[in-house]
Amino acid sequence: MKNPSRSLLFIAVLVSAAIAATACGGAATSTPEQGATDETVSGTSSSSPSSPQQGKFEAIAPMKEGRQSHAMVLLHDGTIMAIAGQGLGNTATYNANLNSAEVYDPTTNEWTLTGTLNAFRVNPAAITLSDGRVLVAGGGTVDRNATALAETWDPATGQWTEIAPMNQAREKMPMVQLNDGRILVVGGSDETAQRTVTVEIYDLTTDTWTDVPPMGDKRIWHTATLLTGGKVLVTGGGNPDGPFLSSAEVFDPATETWSSAGQMNVSRSQHTATLLTDGRVLVVGGRGKRQTSEIYDPVTNTWGTFADTNIPRAEHVALELPDGNVIVAGGTGNRDSIEVYDPISATWTLVGTMKLSRYRFTGTLLGDGRVALVGGQGKESTLADSEAFTPVLSNRTEAELLAAAEQARAQIAAALASATSTPVPSATPEPDREATTGEGLDLVFAAALESDESGRTTVPLNQPVRLALDQAVISPDPNTGATATFTEVVEDSRAGGGKATITVSIRMGFFEQGTTDLTLDPTDPDSAVKKLGRLWVGLVALEENAAGAPVASVVIFLP
Repeated sequence: MKNPSRSLLFIAVLVSAAIAATACGGAATSTPEQGATDETVSGTSSSSPSSPQQGKFEAIAPMKEGRQSHAMVLLHDGTIMAIAGQGLGNTATYNANLNSAEVYDPTTNEWTLTGTLNAFRVNPAAITLSDGRVLVAGGGTVDRNATALAETWDPATGQWTEIAPMNQAREKMPMVQLNDGRILVVGGSDETAQRTVTVEIYDLTTDTWTDVPPMGDKRIWHTATLLTGGKVLVTGGGNPDGPFLSSAEVFDPATETWSSAGQMNVSRSQHTATLLTDGRVLVVGGRGKRQTSEIYDPVTNTWGTFADTNIPRAEHVALELPDGNVIVAGGTGNRDSIEVYDPISATWTLVGTMKLSRYRFTGTLLGDGRVALVGGQGKESTLADSEAFTPVLSNRTEAELLAAAEQARAQIAAALASATSTPVPSATPEPDREATTGEGLDLVFAAALESDESGRTTVPLNQPVRLALDQAVISPDPNTGATATFTEVVEDSRAGGGKATITVSIRMGFFEQGTTDLTLDPTDPDSAVKKLGRLWVGLVALEENAAGAPVASVVIFLP
Protein backbone atom coordinates (compact mmCIF):
# COMPACT_ATOMS: atom_id res chain seq x y z
CA MET A 1 0.00 0.00 0.00
CA LYS A 2 1.00 3.64 -0.30
CA ASN A 3 2.43 5.36 2.73
CA PRO A 4 0.21 8.46 3.33
CA SER A 5 2.92 10.25 5.27
CA ARG A 6 5.30 9.81 2.34
CA SER A 7 2.65 11.29 0.05
CA LEU A 8 2.36 14.29 2.35
CA LEU A 9 6.07 14.94 2.02
CA PHE A 10 5.66 15.43 -1.72
CA ILE A 11 2.48 17.49 -1.34
CA ALA A 12 4.19 19.78 1.18
CA VAL A 13 6.88 20.69 -1.31
CA LEU A 14 4.21 21.82 -3.76
CA VAL A 15 2.49 23.89 -1.09
CA SER A 16 5.79 25.51 -0.16
CA ALA A 17 6.43 26.46 -3.75
CA ALA A 18 2.95 27.89 -4.16
CA ILE A 19 3.00 30.04 -1.05
CA ALA A 20 6.61 31.16 -0.86
CA ALA A 21 5.95 33.74 -3.56
CA THR A 22 3.34 35.57 -1.50
CA ALA A 23 3.91 38.21 1.13
CA CYS A 24 1.41 36.80 3.60
CA GLY A 25 3.43 33.66 4.36
CA GLY A 26 1.91 30.20 4.85
CA ALA A 27 2.64 26.59 5.56
CA ALA A 28 2.38 23.21 3.94
CA THR A 29 0.43 21.09 6.35
CA SER A 30 -1.41 17.81 6.48
CA THR A 31 -5.11 17.22 6.43
CA PRO A 32 -7.06 17.28 9.72
CA GLU A 33 -7.17 13.48 9.76
CA GLN A 34 -3.45 13.09 9.21
CA GLY A 35 -2.16 15.65 11.70
CA ALA A 36 0.89 17.81 11.11
CA THR A 37 3.99 17.75 8.98
CA ASP A 38 7.07 19.88 9.37
CA GLU A 39 7.43 20.52 5.65
CA THR A 40 6.72 24.24 5.85
CA VAL A 41 7.06 27.68 4.42
CA SER A 42 9.53 29.65 6.48
CA GLY A 43 9.40 33.35 7.10
CA THR A 44 12.40 35.35 8.15
CA SER A 45 13.96 36.84 11.24
CA SER A 46 15.32 40.33 11.18
CA SER A 47 17.15 42.57 13.62
CA SER A 48 16.14 45.65 11.67
CA PRO A 49 13.93 47.97 13.72
CA SER A 50 12.40 49.66 10.66
CA SER A 51 9.19 47.61 10.51
CA PRO A 52 7.74 47.59 13.08
CA GLN A 53 9.59 50.56 14.53
CA GLN A 54 11.34 50.76 17.85
CA GLY A 55 9.06 51.55 20.77
CA LYS A 56 9.59 53.42 24.01
CA PHE A 57 10.81 51.80 27.23
CA GLU A 58 10.23 53.31 30.67
CA ALA A 59 10.61 52.15 34.25
CA ILE A 60 7.41 52.09 36.27
CA ALA A 61 7.03 51.82 40.03
CA PRO A 62 8.48 48.62 41.52
CA MET A 63 6.16 46.19 43.27
CA LYS A 64 5.99 46.17 47.05
CA GLU A 65 7.52 42.69 46.97
CA GLY A 66 9.84 41.04 44.48
CA ARG A 67 8.12 38.05 42.90
CA GLN A 68 8.60 35.47 40.16
CA SER A 69 6.48 32.54 38.99
CA HIS A 70 3.43 34.58 39.96
CA ALA A 71 0.10 35.13 38.24
CA MET A 72 -1.21 38.39 36.81
CA VAL A 73 -4.67 39.51 35.71
CA LEU A 74 -6.17 42.65 34.19
CA LEU A 75 -9.01 43.99 36.33
CA HIS A 76 -12.19 45.55 34.98
CA ASP A 77 -11.16 49.06 36.04
CA GLY A 78 -7.93 48.94 34.00
CA THR A 79 -5.61 48.17 36.92
CA ILE A 80 -3.55 44.96 37.06
CA MET A 81 -3.00 42.51 39.90
CA ALA A 82 0.16 40.50 40.64
CA ILE A 83 -0.65 37.40 42.69
CA ALA A 84 1.52 35.20 44.94
CA GLY A 85 4.62 33.57 43.40
CA GLN A 86 8.10 33.27 44.86
CA GLY A 87 9.73 36.23 46.56
CA LEU A 88 12.85 37.20 48.44
CA GLY A 89 13.45 35.62 51.83
CA ASN A 90 15.93 36.86 54.41
CA THR A 91 18.69 37.15 51.86
CA ALA A 92 18.76 38.23 48.23
CA THR A 93 19.20 34.65 47.03
CA TYR A 94 16.61 32.79 49.11
CA ASN A 95 13.22 32.35 47.51
CA ALA A 96 10.08 32.05 49.63
CA ASN A 97 6.56 31.32 48.42
CA LEU A 98 4.19 34.26 48.80
CA ASN A 99 0.57 34.66 49.90
CA SER A 100 0.32 38.35 49.03
CA ALA A 101 -1.21 40.21 46.10
CA GLU A 102 -0.87 43.79 44.91
CA VAL A 103 -2.62 46.04 42.41
CA TYR A 104 -0.95 48.50 40.02
CA ASP A 105 -2.77 51.63 38.91
CA PRO A 106 -1.25 52.92 35.65
CA THR A 107 -2.84 56.37 36.13
CA THR A 108 -1.02 56.98 39.44
CA ASN A 109 1.98 54.67 38.86
CA GLU A 110 1.46 53.06 42.27
CA TRP A 111 1.28 49.50 43.62
CA THR A 112 -1.01 48.73 46.57
CA LEU A 113 -1.06 45.50 48.60
CA THR A 114 -4.53 44.00 48.77
CA GLY A 115 -5.63 41.28 51.18
CA THR A 116 -3.82 38.06 52.09
CA LEU A 117 -4.39 34.82 50.25
CA ASN A 118 -5.43 31.78 52.26
CA ALA A 119 -2.53 29.75 50.89
CA PHE A 120 1.05 30.36 49.84
CA ARG A 121 1.25 29.72 46.11
CA VAL A 122 3.89 29.50 43.40
CA ASN A 123 2.84 28.95 39.77
CA PRO A 124 -0.87 29.35 40.53
CA ALA A 125 -3.55 29.84 37.90
CA ALA A 126 -5.66 33.01 38.00
CA ILE A 127 -8.40 34.66 35.97
CA THR A 128 -10.68 37.68 36.21
CA LEU A 129 -14.29 36.55 36.38
CA SER A 130 -17.16 38.18 34.52
CA ASP A 131 -18.45 39.72 37.76
CA GLY A 132 -15.10 41.44 38.42
CA ARG A 133 -13.81 39.05 41.06
CA VAL A 134 -10.47 37.26 40.66
CA LEU A 135 -10.29 33.48 40.92
CA VAL A 136 -7.02 31.82 41.97
CA ALA A 137 -6.57 28.05 42.10
CA GLY A 138 -3.77 25.56 42.66
CA GLY A 139 -0.07 26.23 42.77
CA GLY A 140 2.80 24.93 44.86
CA THR A 141 2.58 25.51 48.60
CA VAL A 142 5.29 26.06 51.23
CA ASP A 143 6.26 22.38 51.23
CA ARG A 144 6.36 22.50 47.39
CA ASN A 145 3.35 20.19 47.13
CA ALA A 146 0.50 21.15 44.83
CA THR A 147 -2.72 22.39 46.45
CA ALA A 148 -6.37 22.02 45.49
CA LEU A 149 -7.36 25.19 47.34
CA ALA A 150 -9.22 27.85 45.37
CA GLU A 151 -10.26 31.35 46.42
CA THR A 152 -11.65 34.59 45.05
CA TRP A 153 -10.73 38.25 45.56
CA ASP A 154 -13.54 40.78 45.79
CA PRO A 155 -12.64 44.25 44.41
CA ALA A 156 -15.31 45.81 46.65
CA THR A 157 -13.67 44.60 49.87
CA GLY A 158 -10.12 43.82 48.81
CA GLN A 159 -10.38 40.49 50.65
CA TRP A 160 -9.77 36.87 49.65
CA THR A 161 -12.40 34.20 50.36
CA GLU A 162 -12.01 30.43 50.07
CA ILE A 163 -14.38 28.69 47.67
CA ALA A 164 -14.87 25.01 46.91
CA PRO A 165 -11.50 23.31 46.33
CA MET A 166 -10.67 21.61 43.07
CA ASN A 167 -11.22 17.86 42.92
CA GLN A 168 -7.47 17.38 42.47
CA ALA A 169 -4.46 19.28 43.72
CA ARG A 170 -2.50 20.72 40.82
CA GLU A 171 0.09 23.32 39.78
CA LYS A 172 1.86 24.37 36.57
CA MET A 173 -1.43 24.25 34.69
CA PRO A 174 -3.43 26.72 32.61
CA MET A 175 -6.89 28.09 33.38
CA VAL A 176 -9.38 29.33 30.76
CA GLN A 177 -12.76 31.04 31.08
CA LEU A 178 -15.21 29.49 28.65
CA ASN A 179 -17.73 31.49 26.66
CA ASP A 180 -20.53 30.40 29.02
CA GLY A 181 -18.64 31.78 32.03
CA ARG A 182 -17.45 28.46 33.45
CA ILE A 183 -13.75 27.95 34.25
CA LEU A 184 -11.70 25.14 32.69
CA VAL A 185 -8.55 23.83 34.44
CA VAL A 186 -6.39 21.42 32.46
CA GLY A 187 -3.72 18.95 33.60
CA GLY A 188 -0.76 20.03 35.68
CA SER A 189 1.40 18.47 38.37
CA ASP A 190 -0.47 16.75 41.21
CA GLU A 191 0.29 16.49 44.94
CA THR A 192 2.85 13.74 44.25
CA ALA A 193 4.58 15.88 41.57
CA GLN A 194 3.28 13.62 38.81
CA ARG A 195 1.86 14.87 35.51
CA THR A 196 -1.86 14.35 35.13
CA VAL A 197 -4.43 14.07 32.34
CA THR A 198 -7.33 15.16 34.53
CA VAL A 199 -9.55 18.11 33.64
CA GLU A 200 -12.26 19.88 35.65
CA ILE A 201 -14.69 22.77 35.24
CA TYR A 202 -15.76 25.29 37.89
CA ASP A 203 -19.32 26.66 37.89
CA LEU A 204 -19.56 30.06 39.58
CA THR A 205 -23.30 29.80 40.11
CA THR A 206 -23.11 26.58 42.14
CA ASP A 207 -19.56 26.84 43.52
CA THR A 208 -18.77 23.34 42.31
CA TRP A 209 -15.92 21.68 40.42
CA THR A 210 -16.90 18.88 38.03
CA ASP A 211 -14.55 16.37 36.46
CA VAL A 212 -14.82 16.10 32.67
CA PRO A 213 -13.19 13.58 30.32
CA PRO A 214 -9.36 13.61 30.56
CA MET A 215 -6.89 14.67 27.90
CA GLY A 216 -5.07 12.18 25.75
CA ASP A 217 -1.64 13.08 27.20
CA LYS A 218 -0.34 13.91 30.68
CA ARG A 219 0.81 17.53 30.66
CA ILE A 220 2.56 20.16 32.77
CA TRP A 221 3.91 23.55 31.61
CA HIS A 222 1.49 23.38 28.65
CA THR A 223 -0.79 26.03 27.19
CA ALA A 224 -4.56 26.32 26.87
CA THR A 225 -6.05 28.89 24.49
CA LEU A 226 -9.72 29.77 24.04
CA LEU A 227 -10.43 29.70 20.31
CA THR A 228 -12.80 32.07 18.55
CA GLY A 229 -15.50 29.43 18.24
CA GLY A 230 -15.45 28.57 21.95
CA LYS A 231 -13.31 25.43 21.86
CA VAL A 232 -9.98 25.24 23.73
CA LEU A 233 -6.62 24.36 22.15
CA VAL A 234 -4.08 22.61 24.44
CA THR A 235 -0.47 22.30 23.28
CA GLY A 236 2.78 20.68 24.35
CA GLY A 237 4.08 20.39 27.88
CA GLY A 238 6.74 18.47 29.76
CA ASN A 239 9.37 18.76 32.46
CA PRO A 240 11.85 21.66 32.06
CA ASP A 241 14.64 19.14 31.38
CA GLY A 242 12.45 17.06 29.06
CA PRO A 243 10.96 15.07 27.58
CA PHE A 244 8.68 17.55 25.82
CA LEU A 245 5.43 16.90 23.97
CA SER A 246 4.61 17.91 20.41
CA SER A 247 1.00 16.74 20.58
CA ALA A 248 -1.98 19.08 20.65
CA GLU A 249 -5.66 18.50 21.34
CA VAL A 250 -8.91 20.46 21.35
CA PHE A 251 -11.63 20.45 24.01
CA ASP A 252 -15.23 21.12 23.00
CA PRO A 253 -17.17 22.47 26.02
CA ALA A 254 -20.50 21.86 24.30
CA THR A 255 -19.96 18.10 24.16
CA GLU A 256 -17.20 17.83 26.79
CA THR A 257 -15.09 15.80 24.37
CA TRP A 258 -11.47 15.91 23.21
CA SER A 259 -10.20 15.61 19.64
CA SER A 260 -6.71 15.59 18.15
CA ALA A 261 -5.20 18.80 16.83
CA GLY A 262 -2.30 16.94 15.27
CA GLN A 263 1.36 17.32 16.13
CA MET A 264 3.32 20.53 16.36
CA ASN A 265 6.44 20.51 14.23
CA VAL A 266 8.55 20.97 17.38
CA SER A 267 8.01 19.51 20.86
CA ARG A 268 7.60 22.29 23.43
CA SER A 269 7.31 23.05 27.14
CA GLN A 270 7.16 26.44 28.90
CA HIS A 271 6.22 28.00 25.57
CA THR A 272 3.43 30.45 24.73
CA ALA A 273 0.30 30.20 22.58
CA THR A 274 -1.35 33.47 21.52
CA LEU A 275 -4.72 33.83 19.81
CA LEU A 276 -4.45 36.03 16.71
CA THR A 277 -7.11 38.39 15.40
CA ASP A 278 -7.68 36.08 12.43
CA GLY A 279 -8.56 33.18 14.76
CA ARG A 280 -5.31 31.25 14.37
CA VAL A 281 -2.91 30.57 17.27
CA LEU A 282 0.78 31.51 17.29
CA VAL A 283 2.98 29.14 19.34
CA VAL A 284 6.45 30.38 20.26
CA GLY A 285 9.62 28.93 21.77
CA GLY A 286 9.92 26.48 24.63
CA ARG A 287 12.58 24.76 26.68
CA GLY A 288 15.56 23.25 24.90
CA LYS A 289 16.54 26.52 23.20
CA ARG A 290 13.53 26.48 20.90
CA GLN A 291 13.99 29.29 18.37
CA THR A 292 10.90 28.46 16.35
CA SER A 293 7.32 29.60 16.02
CA GLU A 294 4.41 27.91 14.31
CA ILE A 295 0.72 28.60 13.77
CA TYR A 296 -2.32 26.43 14.36
CA ASP A 297 -5.32 27.03 12.11
CA PRO A 298 -8.57 25.78 13.69
CA VAL A 299 -10.43 26.11 10.38
CA THR A 300 -8.29 23.39 8.77
CA ASN A 301 -6.95 21.76 11.96
CA THR A 302 -3.40 22.10 10.64
CA TRP A 303 0.00 23.35 11.81
CA GLY A 304 2.63 25.32 9.91
CA THR A 305 6.02 26.72 10.80
CA PHE A 306 6.27 30.31 9.67
CA ALA A 307 9.50 31.76 11.01
CA ASP A 308 12.31 31.39 13.52
CA THR A 309 12.52 33.95 16.29
CA ASN A 310 15.72 35.97 16.45
CA ILE A 311 16.54 34.49 19.86
CA PRO A 312 15.60 31.18 21.55
CA ARG A 313 12.92 31.75 24.18
CA ALA A 314 11.22 29.91 27.07
CA GLU A 315 9.43 31.23 30.15
CA HIS A 316 8.87 34.41 28.17
CA VAL A 317 5.85 36.66 27.65
CA ALA A 318 3.79 36.87 24.43
CA LEU A 319 0.87 39.24 23.84
CA GLU A 320 -1.14 40.29 20.83
CA LEU A 321 -1.02 44.03 20.16
CA PRO A 322 -3.99 46.13 18.94
CA ASP A 323 -2.66 46.05 15.35
CA GLY A 324 -2.62 42.23 15.24
CA ASN A 325 1.13 41.86 15.68
CA VAL A 326 2.48 39.77 18.58
CA ILE A 327 5.12 41.01 21.00
CA VAL A 328 7.47 38.54 22.69
CA ALA A 329 9.75 39.61 25.53
CA GLY A 330 12.47 38.12 27.75
CA GLY A 331 12.92 34.47 28.54
CA THR A 332 15.18 31.87 30.11
CA GLY A 333 18.88 32.66 29.76
CA ASN A 334 18.57 36.26 30.98
CA ARG A 335 16.96 37.48 27.77
CA ASP A 336 16.36 41.22 27.70
CA SER A 337 15.27 41.66 24.10
CA ILE A 338 11.80 42.21 22.64
CA GLU A 339 10.72 41.15 19.18
CA VAL A 340 7.49 41.42 17.23
CA TYR A 341 5.82 38.94 14.89
CA ASP A 342 3.92 40.21 11.84
CA PRO A 343 1.27 37.65 10.83
CA ILE A 344 0.90 39.13 7.31
CA SER A 345 4.58 38.99 6.31
CA ALA A 346 5.33 36.04 8.67
CA THR A 347 8.46 37.76 9.98
CA TRP A 348 10.06 38.43 13.37
CA THR A 349 11.75 41.78 14.06
CA LEU A 350 13.78 42.84 17.08
CA VAL A 351 12.37 46.12 18.38
CA GLY A 352 14.33 46.90 21.52
CA THR A 353 15.87 45.91 24.83
CA MET A 354 14.28 45.90 28.24
CA LYS A 355 15.94 47.79 31.05
CA LEU A 356 16.43 44.46 32.87
CA SER A 357 16.65 40.89 31.67
CA ARG A 358 13.90 38.71 33.11
CA TYR A 359 12.11 35.37 32.89
CA ARG A 360 9.32 33.75 34.94
CA PHE A 361 7.66 37.16 34.78
CA THR A 362 4.30 38.43 33.59
CA GLY A 363 3.13 40.89 30.96
CA THR A 364 -0.17 42.65 30.38
CA LEU A 365 -1.48 45.05 27.74
CA LEU A 366 -2.69 48.17 29.55
CA GLY A 367 -5.63 50.28 28.46
CA ASP A 368 -3.33 53.11 27.34
CA GLY A 369 -1.55 50.83 24.83
CA ARG A 370 1.56 50.19 26.89
CA VAL A 371 2.76 46.69 27.74
CA ALA A 372 3.53 46.25 31.46
CA LEU A 373 6.39 43.80 32.16
CA VAL A 374 6.39 42.84 35.82
CA GLY A 375 8.80 41.09 38.19
CA GLY A 376 10.43 37.78 37.34
CA GLN A 377 13.86 36.33 37.85
CA GLY A 378 16.70 38.71 36.99
CA LYS A 379 20.40 38.08 36.59
CA GLU A 380 21.05 38.10 40.33
CA SER A 381 17.76 37.73 42.19
CA THR A 382 13.98 37.92 42.09
CA LEU A 383 12.76 41.28 40.79
CA ALA A 384 10.31 43.81 42.16
CA ASP A 385 11.30 46.08 39.28
CA SER A 386 8.75 46.61 36.54
CA GLU A 387 8.76 48.48 33.26
CA ALA A 388 6.47 49.46 30.42
CA PHE A 389 6.99 49.26 26.67
CA THR A 390 5.06 51.45 24.25
CA PRO A 391 5.06 49.81 20.81
CA VAL A 392 4.76 51.68 17.53
CA LEU A 393 1.69 50.19 15.89
CA SER A 394 1.13 49.58 12.19
CA ASN A 395 -1.84 50.95 10.26
CA ARG A 396 -3.24 47.62 9.09
CA THR A 397 -6.91 46.78 9.54
CA GLU A 398 -8.59 43.67 10.86
CA ALA A 399 -9.93 43.04 7.36
CA GLU A 400 -6.36 42.88 6.03
CA LEU A 401 -5.39 40.34 8.71
CA LEU A 402 -8.40 38.17 7.94
CA ALA A 403 -7.78 38.39 4.20
CA ALA A 404 -4.15 37.33 4.60
CA ALA A 405 -5.13 34.27 6.63
CA GLU A 406 -7.82 33.30 4.14
CA GLN A 407 -5.42 33.71 1.23
CA ALA A 408 -2.97 31.32 2.88
CA ARG A 409 -5.72 28.73 3.37
CA ALA A 410 -6.87 29.01 -0.24
CA GLN A 411 -3.34 28.56 -1.61
CA ILE A 412 -2.73 25.52 0.59
CA ALA A 413 -6.02 23.96 -0.50
CA ALA A 414 -5.21 24.57 -4.18
CA ALA A 415 -1.76 23.04 -3.86
CA LEU A 416 -3.11 19.98 -2.06
CA ALA A 417 -5.84 19.51 -4.67
CA SER A 418 -3.36 19.55 -7.55
CA ALA A 419 -0.68 17.41 -5.92
CA THR A 420 -0.04 13.79 -6.84
CA SER A 421 1.32 11.27 -4.40
CA THR A 422 4.63 9.47 -4.80
CA PRO A 423 4.41 5.67 -4.61
CA VAL A 424 6.58 3.74 -2.17
CA PRO A 425 8.19 0.41 -3.18
CA SER A 426 6.33 -2.67 -1.97
CA ALA A 427 7.78 -4.62 0.93
CA THR A 428 9.83 -7.81 0.55
CA PRO A 429 10.71 -10.23 3.38
CA GLU A 430 14.19 -9.95 4.82
CA PRO A 431 16.10 -13.14 4.06
CA ASP A 432 17.89 -13.85 7.35
CA ARG A 433 15.08 -13.37 9.86
CA GLU A 434 11.48 -14.39 10.25
CA ALA A 435 9.34 -12.71 7.60
CA THR A 436 6.89 -10.07 8.74
CA THR A 437 4.65 -10.15 5.69
CA GLY A 438 1.69 -7.89 6.23
CA GLU A 439 3.32 -6.10 9.19
CA GLY A 440 5.32 -2.95 9.64
CA LEU A 441 6.97 -0.76 7.06
CA ASP A 442 6.04 -0.63 3.41
CA LEU A 443 9.75 -0.09 2.68
CA VAL A 444 12.81 -2.30 2.17
CA PHE A 445 15.76 -2.30 4.59
CA ALA A 446 18.92 -4.32 5.01
CA ALA A 447 19.02 -7.09 7.60
CA ALA A 448 19.08 -5.77 11.16
CA LEU A 449 22.44 -5.55 12.93
CA GLU A 450 23.02 -6.69 16.49
CA SER A 451 23.43 -3.93 19.07
CA ASP A 452 27.02 -3.36 20.17
CA GLU A 453 28.21 -3.94 23.75
CA SER A 454 27.66 -0.31 24.75
CA GLY A 455 23.95 -0.59 24.03
CA ARG A 456 24.17 2.58 21.91
CA THR A 457 24.83 1.61 18.31
CA THR A 458 25.67 4.24 15.71
CA VAL A 459 24.81 3.23 12.14
CA PRO A 460 24.11 4.93 8.80
CA LEU A 461 20.57 5.99 8.00
CA ASN A 462 18.19 3.21 6.87
CA GLN A 463 20.08 0.51 8.83
CA PRO A 464 17.92 -1.35 11.42
CA VAL A 465 19.43 -2.45 14.74
CA ARG A 466 18.17 -5.17 17.10
CA LEU A 467 17.62 -3.54 20.48
CA ALA A 468 17.02 -5.01 23.90
CA LEU A 469 15.16 -2.86 26.42
CA ASP A 470 16.97 0.44 27.17
CA GLN A 471 19.28 0.02 24.18
CA ALA A 472 19.45 2.73 21.49
CA VAL A 473 20.10 3.16 17.79
CA ILE A 474 21.83 6.39 16.71
CA SER A 475 21.75 7.49 13.09
CA PRO A 476 23.59 8.90 11.26
CA ASP A 477 25.48 10.42 14.25
CA PRO A 478 24.58 11.77 17.72
CA ASN A 479 25.11 15.43 16.82
CA THR A 480 23.14 15.87 13.60
CA GLY A 481 20.90 12.83 13.65
CA ALA A 482 18.43 11.09 15.96
CA THR A 483 18.64 8.62 18.82
CA ALA A 484 15.82 6.11 19.43
CA THR A 485 15.85 4.14 22.71
CA PHE A 486 13.62 1.07 23.14
CA THR A 487 11.92 1.63 26.51
CA GLU A 488 8.82 -0.57 26.73
CA VAL A 489 6.62 -3.22 25.13
CA VAL A 490 3.12 -1.79 25.43
CA GLU A 491 1.37 -4.89 24.06
CA ASP A 492 1.94 -7.94 21.88
CA SER A 493 -1.27 -9.73 20.94
CA ARG A 494 -0.10 -10.99 17.54
CA ALA A 495 -0.52 -14.62 18.59
CA GLY A 496 -4.25 -13.98 18.69
CA GLY A 497 -4.34 -11.99 15.47
CA GLY A 498 -3.72 -8.61 17.14
CA LYS A 499 -0.85 -6.16 17.05
CA ALA A 500 2.43 -5.34 18.80
CA THR A 501 3.28 -1.88 20.15
CA ILE A 502 6.51 -0.58 21.66
CA THR A 503 7.52 2.78 23.10
CA VAL A 504 10.75 4.51 22.07
CA SER A 505 12.19 7.72 23.48
CA ILE A 506 13.56 10.15 20.92
CA ARG A 507 16.52 12.51 21.05
CA MET A 508 17.30 14.90 18.20
CA GLY A 509 20.87 16.12 18.41
CA PHE A 510 21.35 17.30 21.99
CA PHE A 511 17.67 17.67 22.87
CA GLU A 512 15.14 15.18 24.21
CA GLN A 513 11.92 15.08 22.19
CA GLY A 514 9.76 12.81 24.36
CA THR A 515 8.40 9.36 23.58
CA THR A 516 6.39 7.83 20.76
CA ASP A 517 4.70 4.48 20.13
CA LEU A 518 5.42 2.28 17.10
CA THR A 519 2.99 -0.50 16.17
CA LEU A 520 3.16 -3.62 14.01
CA ASP A 521 -0.43 -3.89 12.81
CA PRO A 522 -1.42 -5.89 9.70
CA THR A 523 -4.39 -3.56 9.17
CA ASP A 524 -2.37 -0.33 9.50
CA PRO A 525 1.26 -0.60 8.32
CA ASP A 526 1.75 3.16 8.63
CA SER A 527 1.50 2.94 12.44
CA ALA A 528 4.99 1.40 12.46
CA VAL A 529 6.61 4.71 11.48
CA LYS A 530 6.74 8.22 12.89
CA LYS A 531 8.24 11.39 11.42
CA LEU A 532 11.01 13.17 13.37
CA GLY A 533 11.57 16.46 11.56
CA ARG A 534 13.43 15.49 8.40
CA LEU A 535 14.06 11.93 9.64
CA TRP A 536 11.75 9.01 10.40
CA VAL A 537 11.82 6.22 12.99
CA GLY A 538 10.32 2.80 12.33
CA LEU A 539 9.71 -0.58 13.94
CA VAL A 540 10.73 -3.41 11.60
CA ALA A 541 10.23 -6.42 13.89
CA LEU A 542 9.56 -7.43 17.49
CA GLU A 543 10.95 -10.80 18.59
CA GLU A 544 12.21 -12.60 21.69
CA ASN A 545 15.78 -13.66 22.43
CA ALA A 546 16.77 -17.06 23.84
CA ALA A 547 15.92 -15.87 27.35
CA GLY A 548 12.45 -14.77 26.32
CA ALA A 549 13.26 -11.04 26.57
CA PRO A 550 11.90 -8.70 23.89
CA VAL A 551 14.15 -7.55 21.05
CA ALA A 552 12.94 -4.77 18.73
CA SER A 553 14.46 -4.05 15.33
CA VAL A 554 14.34 -0.25 15.08
CA VAL A 555 15.49 1.92 12.19
CA ILE A 556 16.06 5.66 11.70
CA PHE A 557 15.66 6.45 8.04
CA LEU A 558 14.94 8.75 5.16
CA PRO A 559 12.30 7.35 2.75
